[in-house]
Amino acid sequence: MHKRRWMANTLLTIGLASSSTFGHARTASPLALYESHHVGVASYYADRFHGRKTASGERYDRNGLTADHPNLPFGTLLRVTNVNNNLSIVVRVNDRTRLPKGRVLDLSRRAANALNFINAGTALVRYEIIAESDFE
Repeated sequence: MHKRRWMANTLLTIGLASSSTFGHARTASPLALYESHHVGVASYYADRFHGRKTASGERYDRNGLTADHPNLPFGTLLRVTNVNNNLSIVVRVNDRTRLPKGRVLDLSRRAANALNFINAGTALVRYEIIAESDFE
C-alpha cells in the first residue's frame, strides 16, 4: 500500500513539475490528459437510431461522419483507422453514452462503411485526436 501511495505522489509531483515552464504556469488543453492515440473495438449505431437526438442535441444521421465517445468533448475530431485493413476516416464526436465494456467508439453507419466493417459489426480500431472542440 505504501509503495502505491509513493508512486502516486511521485507521478503527481512529476506531473506538476512538467506543467510549468521557467516558473510560469501553462494552461493545459482539456484534452491534454488523453493519450495521443487509443486502440480498441468500435461498433456502429443501429439504423433505428437514425433521426433521434444525440447527447449534443443534434439528430443522429447515419449518413454523417460522427462518433459516440464516453468522455471527449462534443465537436472533437478523431482520425479513426481500422487496424485490420488500414482504412481511415475523420469523424466528429457528437454523442456520449455508456458504451459496452471493451468498446471505445460507436460510429455512424457511413463511417463504419468507410472503414469496411458493416458486415462484421465491430472492428479493432486506432483513433487519435486531430482537433479539439470549441463546443463545450
